[in-house]
Amino acid sequence: MFKNLSKSVTIMFIYDLLVFSLVTTFWYLNFKILSLYYVPVLLIVITGIISLFLKGNYKIREFNITIKNTYLLFEGIVFAHIPALLLLFWVNGLTVEKFMLVNILTIFVLLWVYRACFHYYLFNIKNIQNILIIGTDKRARVIADEINSKKALRMRVVGFVEENHQEEEFITDKNILIYKSPENLELIVKEANIDIVVIAQSTKLIITLPENIKLYKMPDFYEMVTGKFYIDEKTITELYYQFVKKRSKRYEAAKRVFDVVSALIIGTVTLPIMVIAALIVYMSDKENPIYTQIRITKDGNRFKCYKLRTMYSNSYIPKNLDKGGYADSQDKDDRVIPFCRFIRKARLDEIPQMINIIKGDMSIVGPRAEWEEVVNIYKEKIAYYECRMWVKTGWTGWAQINQGHCINNQDVAEKLQYDLYYLKNKNILTDISILIKAVFLALSLRHA
Repeated sequence: MFKNLSKSVTIMFIYDLLVFSLVTTFWYLNFKILSLYYVPVLLIVITGIISLFLKGNYKIREFNITIKNTYLLFEGIVFAHIPALLLLFWVNGLTVEKFMLVNILTIFVLLWVYRACFHYYLFNIKNIQNILIIGTDKRARVIADEINSKKALRMRVVGFVEENHQEEEFITDKNILIYKSPENLELIVKEANIDIVVIAQSTKLIITLPENIKLYKMPDFYEMVTGKFYIDEKTITELYYQFVKKRSKRYEAAKRVFDVVSALIIGTVTLPIMVIAALIVYMSDKENPIYTQIRITKDGNRFKCYKLRTMYSNSYIPKNLDKGGYADSQDKDDRVIPFCRFIRKARLDEIPQMINIIKGDMSIVGPRAEWEEVVNIYKEKIAYYECRMWVKTGWTGWAQINQGHCINNQDVAEKLQYDLYYLKNKNILTDISILIKAVFLALSLRHA
């Protein structure tokens, strides 16, 4: 599920693991916190690595030194210390504020300095890999644009190969060579120092490639670079026959168990907060704090989706549905009960959906459950939109943690690519990873 094109991820992971382990052990001994047989140290190391992973610290294709990434790094390190802090306090009431503060700052400085050095190496020293794309059609242009837009990949499109004259040519970049009707690719590969060949169009020329050249089909390479599914008639057909017709009963059974257990845990943990929130909502206008909406799930089936009401009671219907969007920004909507702005940010208003999950209407992980009216519009405007309904909709999903909530047709079309990427790569470990990241985003008030 989480594919990458760089060995630098492994090196960074090992470095982070060593820093968390050695620094935490050093300060643990220095502050003489000799209790629990180093369990807090192990807890900080494990939660630290998991936290950084969930916050996208190992996505080299998106790596950059920015204020946002620096904050996410610091936030991840802070989150990593919370379980150990609670454990130490609960066991014997130890005062460990100084240990925690010094440990957090030391780890943050060492990890940030490494990332700054890595950033310099990545953009100034590391060799650029040369890419040759076979084809000059739309697929070729799309993958070339993706490669050129992601500088952290350190890849460069050197040229395109046109085996036969194409009636419709999509290549407009005059700085990239187009090799027309070559008889052999081996000479091109040697002269241009090609490292990777991407096949955007079917060709017999691949038999002339040297054995040491990395070879990818365009849709597979697109997935590795973007984390999205490339949509066209051919890939949709392959997806249907390979990943929908060959459903795994074992996976479906395991997913159902995962859904019910996760829903029960989330529902139980959040129950006190939900009771308080429901009482506040009820006191705001004396109306039922729980309401339902008709939403669409697997195979286009309709179901009543439960939600905690966060707006004053009204008969609101989305506006501009014919344009695939809403008239107003929901964050600034004055119909929202003031207290509930936090509830919406933390996604607590969607906790009642645990009832839908236990009933079997939804899954914990899957494409977002949309309103029936919105689904009908998107099906008309966006090609293959109904394919996301091959699986149950979910409380969270691959699209939600990567893109967030969106309303215009262009963004929804991109969300469909994320949804189909999940559909193709789904498994229980993937579902667990997505759920954990969704919880982290909700706690950080960033889950859409």
